[in-house]
Amino acid sequence: MRKSLFYVLIFLTSVVCHNAEAKVKQQPVYMFGFATSFVDSIAYITEIQLIDSAYVDTKTTFLIGRSGYSMEFQDYLDKNENCKHPVTSILFGKKKEKMEKRRLSLIQRYEKDFKLKTVAYSFHPESYIAQEKKESKAVTKTSKKSSK
Repeated sequence: MRKSLFYVLIFLTSVVCHNAEAKVKQQPVYMFGFATSFVDSIAYITEIQLIDSAYVDTKTTFLIGRSGYSMEFQDYLDKNENCKHPVTSILFGKKKEKMEKRRLSLIQRYEKDFKLKTVAYSFHPESYIAQEKKESKAVTKTSKKSSK
């Protein structure tokens, strides 16, 4: 009796753990970038772009590699727009109409306090494996700095 109860518990635990596991799915998303700098009075915004090979976590609906997209945009602004230390945000969604509303809302909110500048930047999607390698390297660098 105890053995059968033990096996039932093991089976149920494995089923629950399997369902809790997040799945990463490649799907098209629309995205745009927005950046501000506390040193400058200019806010930067990109046009809405279709990224047809983005990876999305199906459980949380988070964009995988969003920090990489944000860092790419930050590097672009630093090199090409002379914007030092920008705070970047990447906004994404499945529907272009919804993204247009979000972009317009951001423009209306920030045009009062900032001079808005549209930049011609295009995001470059990477494979899921490359994104995972970058994120693991970033975690390793952070842990090494904190241990010193």
